[in-house]
Amino acid sequence: MTYTNYAPAVTQVQGYVPRMQSYTPAPASAQKYTPLLSQVSGQSKTVTSPKALTEAQIVFTIVNSEINKFKRQGQNIDAKAIKLTYQQYYAGWSKQQLLQAAYALVEIYDQHTKQWRLIANEQELRSKQVQFSKRYHYFKNRRAAA
Repeated sequence: MTYTNYAPAVTQVQGYVPRMQSYTPAPASAQKYTPLLSQVSGQSKTVTSPKALTEAQIVFTIVNSEINKFKRQGQNIDAKAIKLTYQQYYAGWSKQQLLQAAYALVEIYDQHTKQWRLIANEQELRSKQVQFSKRYHYFKNRRAAA
C-alpha cells in the first residue's frame, strides 16, 4: 500500500478551498469610565436611625427575658402570672427608667464567651426585642391556625 491509497482525494471535498487570510482586529477606541452625574446623585440615601423602642416594647422585652431566665434555671413557672405582675409593676415608669431596668435585667447570650451577660446598649436591647417579638408572633399564629 502506498500513501495515495489512504490520502483523501482532492475531488472528494468539493467547494472547500483553504484560504490563508490573516485576522487583524479593528482598532478599539479607548473608553474611559465616567459615571453620569445625574445617576450618582440619584443613588445617594441618608442613613436613618431605627425608631426608638416604645415603653410597651421595653416592658415586653424585660418580661420575656425574666421568663427565659427562670426557664434556664429549670424552674417551673406560670408565665401568664409573671407577665401580669411585671406589667403592673412597670406601669407608669418613664422611658428612661424602663431603659435602666432593661440594662439591669435583660440578658443576651454572648457567642464569644459562651455565657449569658447583661445587654450593653440599646442596639442589643432592640435585637432581643425583635427576637422575642418573632417568637411571640410565631406561636400566636400557630395557636390561631390550630
